[in-house]
Amino acid sequence: MTDHTVKAFDADLSNLLQMIAKMGELVETEFKTAVESLVRRDQKLVQQVIGLDESNDALHREIETNAIALIARRQPVAYDLRLVVAVWETAIELNHIGDLALSIATRKSALGVELPMPEPAKAVRRIARAALRRLRDAVHSLVVGDVAKAEGLWRSDHEMDTLYGSLCRELLTYMMADPSATPTAVNLLFCAKSVESVGDHVTNIADAVHYLVQGRRIEASRDKAPLRSELPLG
Repeated sequence: MTDHTVKAFDADLSNLLQMIAKMGELVETEFKTAVESLVRRDQKLVQQVIGLDESNDALHREIETNAIALIARRQPVAYDLRLVVAVWETAIELNHIGDLALSIATRKSALGVELPMPEPAKAVRRIARAALRRLRDAVHSLVVGDVAKAEGLWRSDHEMDTLYGSLCRELLTYMMADPSATPTAVNLLFCAKSVESVGDHVTNIADAVHYLVQGRRIEASRDKAPLRSELPLG
């Protein structure tokens, strides 16, 4: 390729990375806003989530269009091709997380105006903050090609499961003590499950980063090796 073509190709790849970084920030904002709409019982925040979800859907389509066009025009190979694939896969995962955020926001109406169990709702917020820190790290590891960070996120996925399990036990205690609280507790369980599912998408992004850098997927093991906790809840 001529020097001009190489520079144009590099610019295309850089643009793709910029778009995925932007989508990561948008999805993070959407998810955070969705959880706040739940905790605060705020319909205005629900409307913000709907608007952010539309923006994320549009950016997802733009990334997909650019990825397809780049493959068709440039016919990338090796690392460059893996980069396009990894960004494309990450955009799909981010779009799924946006769908989870929308699901949380729309459950606000099912919970009514008053929230009889504010402490578990605040626990959902704390778990969401932990999940979003992991999401931010995953997207950043893709942008900079940090495979060590990606592998760490993949191995420590069990931490989100632990936090989710703790909240489930707390909500079950509420239901046993007051059966009338069951509808609210069930809706909060659904929201908590959506937050926990962010961890699954983070591991998929981490796997895409590993594929980008190493040229192969992270090999699944029977038990993921536990790492030191990276999830402060303060």
